[in-house]
This record gives sequence, structure tokens and C-alpha cells, in this order.
Amino acid sequence: MNKIYGWIPEFFNETSNLPSNMPTDLKEYIKEKEQKESHTMNTVWVSCEGENAADIENIGQIQYYPRRGFPGYYYPYENSEGYLSPLVAVHFERPVRGIIINVECKAWAYNIRHDNDRHERLGSVHFELMID
Repeated sequence: MNKIYGWIPEFFNETSNLPSNMPTDLKEYIKEKEQKESHTMNTVWVSCEGENAADIENIGQIQYYPRRGFPGYYYPYENSEGYLSPLVAVHFERPVRGIIINVECKAWAYNIRHDNDRHERLGSVHFELMID
């Protein structure tokens, strides 16, 4: 996503028009940022969650570092010398051990389309997590 040449994200700068399919915890997080740190609103937000009911039950708490999205100053990508790609680390605090947990992470901006049937994985990434 960050190396799509010339792509400029359309940020969710107002919480009054967040998409209905955005996870509730992300909506609350964005609302808090809007009130307390409005200078951070130009962000491509990130959410990760279990893909189905069992995965949601087993995934546990999730933390995002250094923040819950990609800052807007990384865009547009122009292949400039010395460019560093943005990074969001996802910490699964206490996932249930010994089972495979299907995880889906999504990037959120107005102009990021998500594939509703998960066939092409547009705007998202899938991986499986298992802790022995």
C-alpha cells in the first residue's frame, strides 16, 4: 500500500462519517484521537481482528505500535532516495495457545476498498497465528 506510486489516501478526518463496517474499537479510538490529538487525524488507520466467531473469541487483546495506523506524511510514495516504509507492529497479548487463529488486518481510508467476500483481499491482509 505504501509503495503505490503517487497514491494519496483520503483520510477519515471527521468521526461523524466513519464507515458502518469499521470495527467499533477503532471508531472509539479515532474519536478519542479527534478530541485529544487532532493533529494525528491524517492517518491510514489499521484494524486487526479474528475472521470468524471462534477466532474472535481466541485472539485476545491487541495492541498496535508505535500507533494504530500509518501517518499521512508517508504519502504519496514517490520512490525518493532514503525513503523508509511505515510500519505498524501488532502485539497479540494473550492469544489462546495450541490452535490456529485466522487474523485479518485492514487499512482504512475513504479510497481503500475492501473486498466483502474476502476473495481478493482488497485493502486487507490475512495470516494465521498459532502459539505452541
